[in-house]
Amino acid sequence: MAPMDALIRKSTVLAVLLIAWNGVAPLCAAPTDVRSNAVYKRLIAQTAGVKTLQSEISVHTQMKSFPPISLTFHGHSYYSAPDKQATKFDNVPGPLRRMMADSPSIAPARAWPSVYDIEIIPQGSQTIFRLTPQDPSSPLDHVDATIDNATGLVLTFAFTNKNGSTTTTENTYTAIGRHEFVSSQTGESTGHGYHAEITTTFSDYQVNQPLPDDAFDQ
Repeated sequence: MAPMDALIRKSTVLAVLLIAWNGVAPLCAAPTDVRSNAVYKRLIAQTAGVKTLQSEISVHTQMKSFPPISLTFHGHSYYSAPDKQATKFDNVPGPLRRMMADSPSIAPARAWPSVYDIEIIPQGSQTIFRLTPQDPSSPLDHVDATIDNATGLVLTFAFTNKNGSTTTTENTYTAIGRHEFVSSQTGESTGHGYHAEITTTFSDYQVNQPLPDDAFDQ
């Protein structure tokens, strides 16, 4: 269910808004080194100067069961450059534990070339980066990150796990100093035995401040 890089692309964590794809273009092979891609460079530039980042998270989940269940829980997200991130929740209600077990995460953008096979899908003013884990033991099949070509901001994520569960998210941003941070994510998560609409909000950002000693403890 994360940090600037992380937050700009994920929250790690939770996800939300179902995206209707209209005529996705054929996949184009990524450059030998994705680091040379102009859109990827703009994405990386979003975290320039960010050494540590933390925020508070509030997750509101509407389970599409009968009767419907509405639950809210809280946590914190942590990031340390270049590629450490974690999200910790204070409590996870019982009905959400299966969903949380399927909850997708994504590596910070700077680590993408080393942990994913990357395909690039041009979409007019946007570009989809299809990320497939290089680790065969990963539960994630792939994630599509849709990025605005002009700004380098991640607009949406669409996660597909190998067990068939899916999570989609749409990001909204707020400006803090010269950076754009995710202020909220809305989306949908579906898997075996659950279907939920989720809204995640991020607040109390602290940039380049000391992180808790246990920020990355399992």
